[in-house]
Amino acid sequence: MSDEDFLNKLKEAFKEKIIESSIPRKNIINIVVPKESYKEVIKFIVENFNIPHIQTITGIDMSNEIQIIAHLGRSTTINVKTSIDKNNPEIDTITDIIPGASFYEREVYDLLGVNFRGHPNLKRVVLPENWPKGVYPLRKEYKPEHPKPLRGV
Repeated sequence: MSDEDFLNKLKEAFKEKIIESSIPRKNIINIVVPKESYKEVIKFIVENFNIPHIQTITGIDMSNEIQIIAHLGRSTTINVKTSIDKNNPEIDTITDIIPGASFYEREVYDLLGVNFRGHPNLKRVVLPENWPKGVYPLRKEYKPEHPKPLRGV
């Protein structure tokens, strides 16, 4: 199936739910969907295109919102992008569709504070357990502190 065929089938199935789409180069398909359609679109891709593989999930602090991008596929990558409110960063988990998404969702939770509703084991995976609650190192407002010397000089 060509990239154009993939995209046309997605547009046909989801019509106006696909806010934006592009094929920036061969084997890369980008689509932007509202957060309410994120899980539904991913489920469609997995079930109808037989693409159960997730490469990663990217989270990006865009100042007022957090962008979530699920990168699906192997030889062809379908990037499903959505945005969530930074003040209420919640979105449904896709681990019930793609169990391999568990680690990536935990990573985005840990570093950006996104709550993946329904995740079976949403806890820290990158930061130490004693990391301050509510402090997310990949958010724009995070200000790292200069390391303090172990001994007084």
